[in-house]
This record gives sequence, C-alpha cells and structure tokens, in this order.
Amino acid sequence: MPTETIASVVANGAVAAPVADTVGPRAEHPDRALLLSGAESGERVAIHCEATSFDAATADLRSVAALRIRGGRVLTSQRLILSFWPTEPAEPALSRLLAFIGNRPLVGYYLDFTVGLLDRLVQPMVGMALPNQRIEVSSLYYGRKAKAPGKYAVDLRLDSILRDLDLPPRAGEDAYASALAAAMVYLRLEPPQP
Repeated sequence: MPTETIASVVANGAVAAPVADTVGPRAEHPDRALLLSGAESGERVAIHCEATSFDAATADLRSVAALRIRGGRVLTSQRLILSFWPTEPAEPALSRLLAFIGNRPLVGYYLDFTVGLLDRLVQPMVGMALPNQRIEVSSLYYGRKAKAPGKYAVDLRLDSILRDLDLPPRAGEDAYASALAAAMVYLRLEPPQP
C-alpha cells in the first residue's frame, strides 16, 4: 500500500504523489534530500529521546521531542513530539522527524545516545546516518566551567546545570522537558551574536 511522506508535502508545498513502499530505499528516499540540503536556515533543533534502556545499540525508542531554536528564542510553538510503539512501523514518524529537523544542527543533552538511537533507525530507511552537526550542551557547560580557576569536579547532571545557570527547573522527566531544558542551556551558554 502506498504511503505519503511529510517530506513530499514540505518539499512541494502541496500534497505530492504518494511514494510507494516498493521504491528502493536509500538513494530515492525523499527524506535523504532534506538531510543533505545545502540551504542554511540559521535555526537549530533541540532534541531528546526516551528509550527502554541507556544502550543505544539495543534500546527501543519510545518517544522523541524536538524544538526549533531561532536566534535567541526557543520556538515552543514549533515543536514535534512523537511516540513509538513496537507494534507499529516507525518510518512514518521518523519521516516527520526528519522533515522537522532537516539539515539543522542538533542541540541536546546526552546527544550521542539520542543520535545513536535515531541513526540505528534512520540509516536503514534513508541509507545514511544523520549528517547534522551536533552541539552537546554538557560539553559547552564543561568548557565554561573548566576555564574557572581551581580544581574541582564539574557536576554535569542536567538539573544541576540548569540550577547553576539560574534557569528554570525541568517541568517533568519526559523527552519534551529535557529538549526544552537543553535548548535553554544552549541559549544561555551560546547566546546569538547581534
């Protein structure tokens, strides 16, 4: 049965002809073009995943949240929250996610896990891992703290970083709250240049 991808809608501005499931994966996949687009929007995407374990090689993805960052603002109205169930195919939701992030740099906390988990699902679908630039907020924070005189341990827990930077605490323990927190940390540590 044919399916329609969000990428075909976004790319053409209208509903395009459905992409058949039998189309060869990888090179012809419309989401691949979005990831490789050379267009620079100046936006970033804060992203966070929830999974069944902390091993990206074996964990099952349960949810992902993504928010756009433009200039000095987190665009909470432009967010994407997806849930994944083992009994349903992941490709439609992943296509929505890839259309949302496009070629924008990814911002996150524990980003290697998030991207590793997504790469495991995206690579068979589009024939490549996510090529997006990655900005790990705990690394930004550590770099800032390591410049301070004195030798002491740096607490890299997300809630501790938020507290130290005088940012609001997370509103929950879900993927959206963590993505929003990572976006706020990013903007505090890397404010946009006028």
